[in-house]
Amino acid sequence: MKQKRGIIITGIILAAITAGSFTIWMMPQATQTKFVVTDAAENLDGIIEQQKTISDTMSEEYSRMLEGQITPENYIAIAQISSSQVNSFIISIVQSDVPEQWKESYSAYMDSLREYNAYLQETIVIANKLKGELGS
Repeated sequence: MKQKRGIIITGIILAAITAGSFTIWMMPQATQTKFVVTDAAENLDGIIEQQKTISDTMSEEYSRMLEGQITPENYIAIAQISSSQVNSFIISIVQSDVPEQWKESYSAYMDSLREYNAYLQETIVIANKLKGELGS
């Protein structure tokens, strides 16, 4: 009798786990997060200021690499981190729920960030070429 009860309880538990897993699996996964921005101007100014800091730092590091003060490997590591930060700015802009009058400004700055990221990738290519020349 105890053995039958154990099997029944085990069966019920397995059925509940299976049903729960199936329910979670069937839930929509494509929910997109939006950040409601209360002050669109201040938010955009903050992103611009952070990107300017990254840009200034990268200009200095690029010059240092060309002057031989840092290795191309170090520059590549710094540039990849900066590129990642710029990507996070782009994601932040995409996920911002701003008033209609700010959408064009946000879109234009997002394009600017993408162009800056392309520039960073080009400097990484140059650093890789320098690394190859120094290694030969």
